[in-house]
Amino acid sequence: MRKKIKIFYGWWIVSASAVLNFFIGGTFYYGFTVFFNPIRESFGWSAATTSVAFIFQRLQGGILGPLAGFLVDRFEPRKMMLCGWGIIGLGYLLMSRINSLWAFYGTFILIAIGISFGSFIVMNAAVANWFYKKRSRAMTLVYVGFGASGLLVPIMAWLIERYDWRTTLLIIGISLWVISMPLCLIMRHRPKPYGYLPDGETREATGETQNVPQSGPLNSTMKENPISPIIDFSTKTALRTKAFWLLACTFFFQQLATSAIMVHIVPYLESVKVPTTIAAFAVTGMTLCSLIGRFGFGFLGDFANKRYLIAIALSLQTIGVFMFSYINRDRAWLVIPFLLLYAPGYGGPIPLRPALQADYFGTRNFGTIMGLMTLISMVGGLISPVFAGWIFDTTGSYSLAWRVIALSVIPGIPLVLMAEPPVIES
Repeated sequence: MRKKIKIFYGWWIVSASAVLNFFIGGTFYYGFTVFFNPIRESFGWSAATTSVAFIFQRLQGGILGPLAGFLVDRFEPRKMMLCGWGIIGLGYLLMSRINSLWAFYGTFILIAIGISFGSFIVMNAAVANWFYKKRSRAMTLVYVGFGASGLLVPIMAWLIERYDWRTTLLIIGISLWVISMPLCLIMRHRPKPYGYLPDGETREATGETQNVPQSGPLNSTMKENPISPIIDFSTKTALRTKAFWLLACTFFFQQLATSAIMVHIVPYLESVKVPTTIAAFAVTGMTLCSLIGRFGFGFLGDFANKRYLIAIALSLQTIGVFMFSYINRDRAWLVIPFLLLYAPGYGGPIPLRPALQADYFGTRNFGTIMGLMTLISMVGGLISPVFAGWIFDTTGSYSLAWRVIALSVIPGIPLVLMAEPPVIES
């Protein structure tokens, strides 16, 4: 009789996270760009004024990130995610009824608060605990949901065109409640209380590592390959390392590009006379092409130096943004090289970042450390959308904004290469 193959529970956590990321990305991070002009034009707001909502979103995300990380390190992610997704759905329902700029800002912040407590840091902390040898691959699959989420953008653009933006927001809010709640119930924080070991391994397979002391200097092998289940930095110790600050600054510079393009890709393409439906499909193409980076760089991350992979990805992203700045009605073909360069470069660091953090600082305080790192990197996400909107309001074109932003990503390349593994001192 054939033995029944049992799927390691960690993969169910990965699958639930991927599906939830699909809806976060499709409705908010990538999808909200199709709401930008309809909402702005309904009230006569400027591009810069409308973009301020994204400053508030990034600001609260950065402020609440450490709190969400602290809470997930001490409580079950399941309760946090149920609460978070309840808030997300409510935020969309309330946004469908707004009649003022401040109501728009408030509901936008409410959705972002829900995401802070129900998504990235919480999911990453759980997955980092459930996987060790396959951590980078697991993180890759978690963020496949984000990569595929662009498929929702043309659907939302169609709903807005068929009905209106208010009705579309109402549909999103109710749908998210129905879909997210059962998936949140799947989440678990650490494998040990449920009788598992990371990666689904048996105690016999990992017996050689069970009695390793929990502190002491790193030996030369561990310096070369810092992935080790015994490395668990306290938050205070992590903050004293050079690696923490170099990585945080690296992702600050990366956020300058990703945040601005995420917000303004559809308004920009519309401004150079690209039809809205085609612009929405460009968002889909960007997210799908980012899967090349997520899969390629993410899977390589378990076998190659993650710092080098992130440096390569940032280089691709920089070139892609320069290409983006030259798109107009006569050079619409530049959308293709933009997608093939920027999207993999943007997608590559997404699974590598949490995996590298867990490699360097361990998983015991993963959420808190990631929240603090996010607090620093989010400043880039605060600045760039409003800067791009201001440039457009001032000059009538986004081109200058994209060239400045492309240059601003470059410092992240040497910074990540200098971020060598921290050493635990005895």
